[in-house]
Amino acid sequence: MRYILILCLLISSVFSKDISTRYDVHVSLLGNVGYADVTLRESGDTYEIKLVANTAGVAAALLSDRVETFTSRGRVVDGRYVPDIFIATKTTAKRSRVQTYYFDHEKKEIKLIEEKTKLVNKTRFDPKNFKITSEEVSKTSTQETTLDVYKDSDVLSSYLNTKTTCNSDQKFYKLIAVGAHDEENNITVSCLKGLERDSAILNFSEGIEDIYNLNVEPFDKDDEIVDVLVAFDHDGLLKEALLGEVFWVGKITAKRVYHKISSN
Repeated sequence: MRYILILCLLISSVFSKDISTRYDVHVSLLGNVGYADVTLRESGDTYEIKLVANTAGVAAALLSDRVETFTSRGRVVDGRYVPDIFIATKTTAKRSRVQTYYFDHEKKEIKLIEEKTKLVNKTRFDPKNFKITSEEVSKTSTQETTLDVYKDSDVLSSYLNTKTTCNSDQKFYKLIAVGAHDEENNITVSCLKGLERDSAILNFSEGIEDIYNLNVEPFDKDDEIVDVLVAFDHDGLLKEALLGEVFWVGKITAKRVYHKISSN
């Protein structure tokens, strides 16, 4: 779901700004499979953006009520979002994983602290009642590493920077960001213009301004490459996204169902 739930794009402001948005995710065969809540707060030269993706219906049952949360915090430098910390959390009914990335842009290093927790069954013999009992206990592990490759962005700050990165001078680029890219899963972004845009806009509702195409290479090289169309409104904010026919499940769409902007 992370590629279909692309985030809003904003121009930095010297004023405090809060944005709250919800996107519903729909699959042709399965119906509503989840929703994503996106919040962005800017205050002076700092920002925090968070995406919380929840599964629903059949998807929730298949994925053990999975919830994924992504948070990026950092600074706005010359109109560009520069992350200091990125947190990716995945939780299910019995497991959780928290990956916290610390950016050191001067040293060009990223430190990762990964914490994993899972519920396991523990059995013991109860001599008093002469029987074996079982209970769930929490097992936690923590690992700290420095990434082999430095990246100056995370997946959320990258999308906030799309409008300035993908422009008239550079309409095509490779997305290299923590949380979005690895050596086996390349993603490229292109801003559609002319006939390409005219053809793509037929997939969306009214009020669309810019359309971007995300070309996502599959983890399994035998699978087909995936293209995700993301459409933004006249304010430069994500309105809809579309992932074409995927195997037997059909089209996957994300549509904005709630949107509020407040400034101080």
